[in-house]
Amino acid sequence: MNHRTPQADARAKAGVRGTAVRGTAVRGTAVRGTAARRPRRARRWVAAGACALLAVVVLADRVAAGVAEDRMADRIAARQSALVAPPSVSIGGFPFLWSAAAGTYPEVEVEGRAKTEDGLPVTASFDLHDVSRTAGGYAAAQARAEFKVPLDALGAKRGPGVRLAGHDGRLEITRSVMGVPLVVTAALKLTGDTVTLEPTAASLAGRPLNPANPQIAAALKEAERKLPDLPLGLVPSGISVDGGAVTVHGEAKEVTLPGAA
Repeated sequence: MNHRTPQADARAKAGVRGTAVRGTAVRGTAVRGTAARRPRRARRWVAAGACALLAVVVLADRVAAGVAEDRMADRIAARQSALVAPPSVSIGGFPFLWSAAAGTYPEVEVEGRAKTEDGLPVTASFDLHDVSRTAGGYAAAQARAEFKVPLDALGAKRGPGVRLAGHDGRLEITRSVMGVPLVVTAALKLTGDTVTLEPTAASLAGRPLNPANPQIAAALKEAERKLPDLPLGLVPSGISVDGGAVTVHGEAKEVTLPGAA
């Protein structure tokens, strides 16, 4: 026998409808959450794809630049007999392929090791700006270069017992005179294309000497050297010395690089 009252039946039906409504609301919330996650997931995939594409473009650009740098290094080595090893070439600017298509490069750096005619080792560094393609090769609007010669190699050329060192931008020359060390400190100067030495201090066996001593002045006069012609029409612009090398600086404008690339 059913003892449920009409009020109880009504409450039961209302509970069923409430449960259904809540279930529908939960399903609706789940559907909306899934729909909201889809655009975010799609955006992440698009961002990841764009990053991958950019990485491929950068890699391809660098590979093309590396090939061009190697080709230029090989051609420079073929034309410069004084080089003792292929030079290193770095072509600046990004994207490289855009510059290559236009036939212009904002900066090209070249570094190589060579020997002078009298056997001195030289490290040459060139910094070329605004390089553009011409009918016969390439041209640079401006060029700067440094030619470094090790002090120990220069000292060996002066004879046994001579030692050269750089201190505070000046050259220190040490040699033995009758078994006693003579030390002369000189400032390097560039007069035209000639390197001169101006004595600033001197000592013999640790005792100070007048750097203007005629014998010292005469010895430094004999040490003067005329620079050989610099490549690419570079003009000597300065000379400096540090702890390990003497560096000759050169510069020029409107430099022609026949068949360099």
